[in-house]
Amino acid sequence: MKKVFTLILILLFAVLIYTAYTYTTIRKGNKFYFMKKNRPTFDEVYVDVTDWTFKDYAIHPEISAFLIASGVRGKYIKIKPDIMKEIEKKKKEMEKMIEKEEK
Repeated sequence: MKKVFTLILILLFAVLIYTAYTYTTIRKGNKFYFMKKNRPTFDEVYVDVTDWTFKDYAIHPEISAFLIASGVRGKYIKIKPDIMKEIEKKKKEMEKMIEKEEK
């Protein structure tokens, strides 16, 4: 019985590691979303976007696009056509603003 329990724990651990490697877990309030990563890595395993500002969404266009495609609406997320182009444009604007503030 102890061997079976150990095997189950090992399998659960392997599934958790695989999930963390291939998906980003996104928390928005009380809901969780799983976004498949373009390239499997252990970067951005968990992201809490509950208190994100427009600047945060502009810095992470992939997460923003995923949330919009998933139908998540919030204070700073508005659904528009060609959203990726708009997000990239806003990201560049925000990067310029950040550079000006740092000088």
